[in-house]
Amino acid sequence: MAASNACWDRSFMRTFGNRWFKDGSLIGEYAEHFGQAITRQKQSTALHAAKVDAELASKAKSEFIANMSHELRTPLNAIIGFSDMLATKTVSGPEKIEQYSAYIRQAAEHLLALINGILDVSKIQAGKLSVDLESVSITSILQSCLLIVEAKAREKGVQVEPHVMPNLPDLMADPLRLKQILINLLSNAVKFTPAKGRIRIDVGVRQEAVVSISISDTGLGMSLAEIETAMSPFGQVDAGFNKRHEGTGLGLPIAYALARLHGGDLQIESKKGSGTRVTVNLPIAATAKPSTNTDHSLH
Repeated sequence: MAASNACWDRSFMRTFGNRWFKDGSLIGEYAEHFGQAITRQKQSTALHAAKVDAELASKAKSEFIANMSHELRTPLNAIIGFSDMLATKTVSGPEKIEQYSAYIRQAAEHLLALINGILDVSKIQAGKLSVDLESVSITSILQSCLLIVEAKAREKGVQVEPHVMPNLPDLMADPLRLKQILINLLSNAVKFTPAKGRIRIDVGVRQEAVVSISISDTGLGMSLAEIETAMSPFGQVDAGFNKRHEGTGLGLPIAYALARLHGGDLQIESKKGSGTRVTVNLPIAATAKPSTNTDHSLH
């Protein structure tokens, strides 16, 4: 600060040192000189901030494209490889053909989920994703979601325990997007919960104006740094060559963005080695919000 003042003093002396005050005009000229310098400084600061923002946006875009290319190649290579083996009759016997056909279908389904996720990400980033609100039964929506994920849970030996408050009021929500939120969260819970683990779902009304949906598991758990990773597009906690769990890395950030579009929020509590609890809070009388690019919603 002292150096800055000394600089202004030298500037003042260079400009006005040999002049006398006349009717206060010198004070006015000094104020004008000072004001112009402040304006130039503000402009310089704004330009620097804009440059930094542009560099960060460019870096984020490059990382997104790199991750997207990697994620797209994996199922595509699987489809091409297994298709070639079937076409060249490298495998024989109905069991092997059926097995390889199932692999192709799984890879194709993963690819479709990935593309749909990327489209949602693009819409969210562009502020073009919207929700169509209508009166829906959260109990019915949850039941339909459980039908989808319970088969995989049984296959892994994971117990799913829904606890739904009776006589829940209907919720103003987009039924398709609400289902997408719950399937993403339930699928993650099943995926990261080991055999003989447990998933508990609690649905109730909080403060008479908000429906709270909490999904707790006895899975791997995450550190704070891993939560940040999981909330970023394509961020997967177990990514790399030793990756154990298939997924797009888009489920959590999209669920967060969709909850925000409903005027609600999504919160994560987790402890490494103990499990994770994800809570979605949605206002009963929701008002759809425009899609915006916030810190956690896909940047």
